[in-house]
Amino acid sequence: MYSKRIEAILKILEKCTTLADIGCDHGYVAVEAIKRGLALRVFAVDINQKPLQKAIELSKKEGVFNKIEFFVGNGFEPIREPVDQAVIAGMGGETISNILSSAKDKVKNTKLILQPMKDIELLRRWLFENGFDIKEEFVVNDKERFYVIMKTEKSFNIEYSEIDVYVGRHVHNKSEESLEYLLRKKEKLKKIAEMKKENKKDFSEEKKVLEMIEEVLNEW
Repeated sequence: MYSKRIEAILKILEKCTTLADIGCDHGYVAVEAIKRGLALRVFAVDINQKPLQKAIELSKKEGVFNKIEFFVGNGFEPIREPVDQAVIAGMGGETISNILSSAKDKVKNTKLILQPMKDIELLRRWLFENGFDIKEEFVVNDKERFYVIMKTEKSFNIEYSEIDVYVGRHVHNKSEESLEYLLRKKEKLKKIAEMKKENKKDFSEEKKVLEMIEEVLNEW
């Protein structure tokens, strides 16, 4: 049993022929995707050799080494063919956006599972503005840390609101994790806004997001 975060990513995967695990780290998603019959082939990519070596060792231990291709590289650069599905998890939203920007042609028919560690609003806006619709989004509480996981794919008809960008579509699920995540986000933003106000700095951005969170919470 892996962490709740890893299990949540695996749960949202669809069965496919080819899967890319970008920033694969120790290879948990890549290895389990093969073991659980979620993918027939996996491309595991990491920018550093050390974690990739651990992923290789894990794949050998679990008997799936021959079904995974390992690459040291940045994003989708080492992958020479389109993939059905891709996971990009454990990076900042800006980094994920940059990876996708560099691989627009490669991922135009790829379903994406994304789990940003920060700058989530930036990533959501990039997705919407570049023709990727967020089809599913939820929050996972793993050891008192909250992770937002989203499934997105290219779409010709995207409608989104500022709440979709700044608060997220996970609120539609009305899960306990989403509620707790929003309440914590609200408290954090309030503290930042108060500090900025005391220091005579602009806090209009925080105020705007707080109003959106309040709007969502009032309809909960």
